[in-house]
Amino acid sequence: MTSWQRIILSDEDVIARKHMELQQAFETIFLAHRWPSDAAMFSGVDTLTHDFYFSPAAARMAKDLLKYYSASPCPAPSPTDLVLLIGTPTWKDSIFPPEP
Repeated sequence: MTSWQRIILSDEDVIARKHMELQQAFETIFLAHRWPSDAAMFSGVDTLTHDFYFSPAAARMAKDLLKYYSASPCPAPSPTDLVLLIGTPTWKDSIFPPEP
């Protein structure tokens, strides 16, 4: 996978805490891969939807997990539209490098 991936959960999924299961499963994968700076999981800033985004590196690491949750490719979101859930402190420069 070389593109961004998005998982959309329903209100019922969130009530059933599936978003927490997703986040915990990704955290396990992230830690097993030794905290790569270019891999991260985000939620969208819009609190009326339950969108979760995975950087291309995160999508490659967690391809089976994303398949299980029916992730789909999506355009790269703007960093201002994201809330970091799992990643490193240097995620922004690694995933969204400043333009020269």
